[in-house]
This record gives sequence, structure tokens and C-alpha cells, in this order.
Amino acid sequence: MKKYLITFSKSLKAELSYRSAMLAGIASALLGFVIQLFLWQALLATGIRQDTSFSDMVLYILINSFMLELTRSNVATTIETAMIDGTVSMELLRPMSYKYYLLASIFGKNFYSALTRTVPILIVGLFFLSPNSCPSPVYMGLFGISALLGVLLLFEVTYVVGLLAFWIQRCWFLSWYLRGFQTFFGGTAVPLWFYPDALNTVGYFLPFRYMTFEPVNFFLQKTPLSQAAVPLFAAALWLVGLSLLDRLMWRAAMNRLAINGG
Repeated sequence: MKKYLITFSKSLKAELSYRSAMLAGIASALLGFVIQLFLWQALLATGIRQDTSFSDMVLYILINSFMLELTRSNVATTIETAMIDGTVSMELLRPMSYKYYLLASIFGKNFYSALTRTVPILIVGLFFLSPNSCPSPVYMGLFGISALLGVLLLFEVTYVVGLLAFWIQRCWFLSWYLRGFQTFFGGTAVPLWFYPDALNTVGYFLPFRYMTFEPVNFFLQKTPLSQAAVPLFAAALWLVGLSLLDRLMWRAAMNRLAINGG
């Protein structure tokens, strides 16, 4: 565990050296937050959702932004690049699991990004929240569990896609499709409350809603406690299934490893 904590720490410190990128990221996050505020204020004023308040949408934007930063992952691109330039051979010589090395490295970057980009918008967002916006301790606990499952689930999905680089070498287009599915079926742009019933039903059978939408739903206390086990179980089931799949793919990839130029 110590070596993965060191990897996490080094990844975090590497991000600290890019001060100008941090300032640009904060400015971008604030601008995006303000745009979303005005957009949802105008949409809710039309009365399209009587059960959703403006305060709910502010919370949704805040927590969703935090989860998006925390689950942001370019592991598929990382594996693709390592395959193309041959550095994967050096990565495999490390005295640690390649999968968990990537997880520690990427989570270090995401943790830094989540802190620097969401804290400023959280400060601004506090002016738009009602005093009783904070969820109960029970829902906070459910949010924490669901958020952890969401982070691991997105990593597993992108890791499985990245492993395809051992066969097709170029998988950037798959990452593009993956982001599209996450945006559409994960409710990262528009909450799934606004979706037609048919699309909402399809989303239950895909892993994307369990990455960010379900944790946000717990924070907003929109998931009844009697049904809380359903999204948690579904996320855990997807996580176990993808973990078994990536093990099979990894074994197959090691049997036919081919590196460009060597």
C-alpha cells in the first residue's frame, strides 16, 4: 500500500507545479458554474419540474462538478500512448500492479483537480443555497459509499477500454464514445429526472448512472432509504463484473504483447 500512496503523492505534487493551469481551471469552472446557474434558473421558471427547486439544482451542479472532477480519467489514453511509444515495457517492470499504479496516479491528479476547481464554485454556490440544504448523516454516509463506488467504476470502465490498446493500439475514439455515453446516460449534463421513462429505464442497465448521478441523488436525498440498496448493489455488481473482465483481458494481453519499435 505504501508504494501506491507514494505514487498518489507524487502525482499530486506534479499537479501543484502547474500554477497557471490551476488558475485557468478555476476560471473555467467558475464560468461554467455561472452559465449553468442562469440556464437552470430560466428553465425552472417555466415550471417544467414542480418537484425540483432552484436550490436543488445548485446543489446538483456543485456535487456533480465535484464528482466529475474526481472521476475524470484518461487511463485509456495513457495505456494507448504507452503502447505506441513502447514505454509500457518499462511500466511493467515496476514492482507493483500496473492497474493500481494507474489508479493511484490518476486519482492523485483528480483529487487535486477536484479541490482546486470545486472549492471556488462551492464558495460562490453557498450564496444560492437554502439553510436546510445539507443532507442528513445517513444520506451523507450513503453518498460517501456511492461516490467511492462511482470513482472505482469509472476507472474500471476506462481501464477495460484502455486494455483494448494491446490489440488495436489506437483506442482514443473509444474514449470519445465512452465520454458521450457517460454524458448522456450518466446525467452529467442534464439530470436523469428530466429524461423520458424509456431512456431512464435503459440507464439502469448501464454502468454510467452509478458513476456520478446516483451519488448526487443520495446527496440530494432523492433516493428513498427503502431503495438505497438498489443503486449501491448495482454499482458493486458492475464493479465486480468489470474487475473479472479486466483480469481476463490482462492475461490475454500479456500473452500477445507487441510493442511498436521493439
